[in-house]
Order: sequence, then C-alpha cells, then structure tokens
Amino acid sequence: METSFKQEVFTIKKGEKSKKHIIEQSAMLMNQHGFLATPLSEIVEATGMQKGGIYNHFKDKEELALLAFDQCCSVIQQYIEDALHLKTSGTDRIIAFIEVYSTFGENPTIPGGCPIMNASIEADDGQSAKLLERAQSAMQHLIHFLKDEITGGIANKELRPDIDPQKTATLIMSTIEGGILLNKLFNDRFHITTVQNHLKDYIKNELSIN
Repeated sequence: METSFKQEVFTIKKGEKSKKHIIEQSAMLMNQHGFLATPLSEIVEATGMQKGGIYNHFKDKEELALLAFDQCCSVIQQYIEDALHLKTSGTDRIIAFIEVYSTFGENPTIPGGCPIMNASIEADDGQSAKLLERAQSAMQHLIHFLKDEITGGIANKELRPDIDPQKTATLIMSTIEGGILLNKLFNDRFHITTVQNHLKDYIKNELSIN
C-alpha cells in the first residue's frame, strides 16, 4: 500500500509538472499568435506533447488559453514587483512602474507585447467572454495598484492632496497602453519613449509636492 501511495504521489507531481510546462510554453506562443487563434498543432509542437496528452490536463482549448493568459500576467506582475522592490518613496515607485510597464511592448521575456492588450483585442469580437473578463480583471488590478500607490503618496505628503487617485491611475495606464500600441503599430520606440518621458515629467512636476 505504501508503494502504491508513493507511485500515486509521483504520478500527481509528474502530472502537475507537465501541466505547468504546457501552460508556460503555450503562454509565450499564444501571446504572439492569439490566445484563441493559435492552432493546436503549434501548441503540440511548442510543448512536445501530443494532442491527447494536452487534453488530459485541460477541459478544452479555452481553458488552456485562460491559464496561458494568467501565466503572462504573472510574468508581468513579477517584473513590476522586482522593479519596485527597492523603491521607498511613492513618487519613485510610480515612476518605476511607468518605466517597467513601458517595456512590455517589446520585452523578450513576454514575446508578443502586452498580453492584456492582446487578449482584449482578440476577445472583443465575442469569441470568448471569459477571456475578455480575464483581461478586464487584469487591467482593473493594475489600475487599483496604481491608485493605492498614488493614495500612499498623498498620505506621505509626496503628492498633492487634491489629486484624484482613481482618475490619475486611469490616465497613467491609458497613456502607457496607447504608447505600447503605437510602438507595436509603427515598430518605433519614439512613441513609447515620448509617453514614458511625458508621464515621468507629469509625476515630478505636476503631481509632486516640490
């Protein structure tokens, strides 16, 4: 019985490892070619798994797409946490956020650009309400994160007390995403660099208490 239990545990761990591998490989692929549009044949090739092996872990392709999107967002979250880790002031943390998020249009660790933008565009045609909800939730999380940072900056008397944190967070995220879109559309860093510099000046010169 003990041997059987150990075998069962080994099988579960092996299955979890295989599932994690499929999600991680599919995430990078789907962010480039579409979370819904990527053919299963490409997923099979990228993961080295057979079709049957993939469907042993996922109910359908949509479930894999949702988990792949979540994986992309986890990578983004880790990059943001790393960038803000040693920043102590609210102003520095917001600027660090702007700097790191501005790279997501061309960061080689996340090939294909910003996954939230990609998923929202792809799901907007009604193919997957669940994917659209995932993208909305991810963006709401980022806006809420910025809102909290701005609120903290006001409380610490680093930022002006008359600032509306929600509106300011929305403005920052909208501007960055617009820059990422133009960068992707024209393959020219001028756009995202302009956005980044403008937002940093905006934080330092208009929102900060000098």
